[in-house]
Amino acid sequence: MDRRGVSTMAGYVVGKSGRIYTLEETIQDKGRPLTCVYRASNGTNEFILKEVPQDWNARLEIYNLVGSSPFVRNLVDTVPERKIFIFDYLQTSLLQLAQKNFPQTTMKHILKCTLSGIAAMHKKGIVHNDIKANNIMVQMTSSKSEWKIAKVQIVDLEDSAYLRHPESAVMGAQVGNIMWRSPEAHAMGPIRKPSDMFSFGLVCIYAMTQILPFAVDESELPEEIEPLAVVLERQISYFAEENDLNAFLRYLGDNSEWTEIFQAVASAFAEGQPRRPFRLWEGIDVDQADSFRGLILGLTNFDPAKRLTAQQALDHEWFKDEMLLQI
Repeated sequence: MDRRGVSTMAGYVVGKSGRIYTLEETIQDKGRPLTCVYRASNGTNEFILKEVPQDWNARLEIYNLVGSSPFVRNLVDTVPERKIFIFDYLQTSLLQLAQKNFPQTTMKHILKCTLSGIAAMHKKGIVHNDIKANNIMVQMTSSKSEWKIAKVQIVDLEDSAYLRHPESAVMGAQVGNIMWRSPEAHAMGPIRKPSDMFSFGLVCIYAMTQILPFAVDESELPEEIEPLAVVLERQISYFAEENDLNAFLRYLGDNSEWTEIFQAVASAFAEGQPRRPFRLWEGIDVDQADSFRGLILGLTNFDPAKRLTAQQALDHEWFKDEMLLQI
């Protein structure tokens, strides 16, 4: 068998279902053993093909555990001998949509669908570990020059983990993207469901305000300053009330080297550098601004034990009048 993957084939693959997929475009090619992503067609519909050489069976188990939630991108087919997952193609991401002039009600609807997907995963004991705006895909339809949402799904479950017991946790890895990680994901664990909720809080801020709280322009940083140092400083500045920070440090445990790192970052604020707590941010131009602020504070509490669960967030007053898509 040719081990170099899909890109060396004669323009098509055959799924386990027997369906033939014609390759249309290489979307991402990180080179083996990392993931390659392709857009393909069966002549009627478009699909995403992801070649995932590493830990394919473990990742397949995650997709099987998730099942058929309408708000999580499900497998439609596989090519086991090539370690390929096949999904329906969705046209755009929340990362892109938030930069366009869509009504706040549209963004809010996308967020509630996303939250429902997170809740479905958490109910099955699965932590996504990479919640971010570009992992929320949206299918739009147009009718008489009006765009409507047809589908919203969380994608890219390849970093997800199944936590078999409440005390189980992901340890030893900085999962997710630096701009969207929870504090405990920066600290390499313990990472549990509350980590996804922190990341979702950042997604909410971005979707409704177009602000990326932890975006760092590396070209503007002095050589000796690492982007991660800036991100940690902002996390503490925006979201770390003293009692919650102390609870977070206890959560990390005495054996974590990150306890000292977070303490060192926090000490700069103790010595007179002012924090900029999100609760005091002005100019949050969002419908029901006070309710939205309360939601974000509940999602981004530095103490993982105090963060809203997915179901609690769904029940929050900011979402209460928003009906879910019927898919």
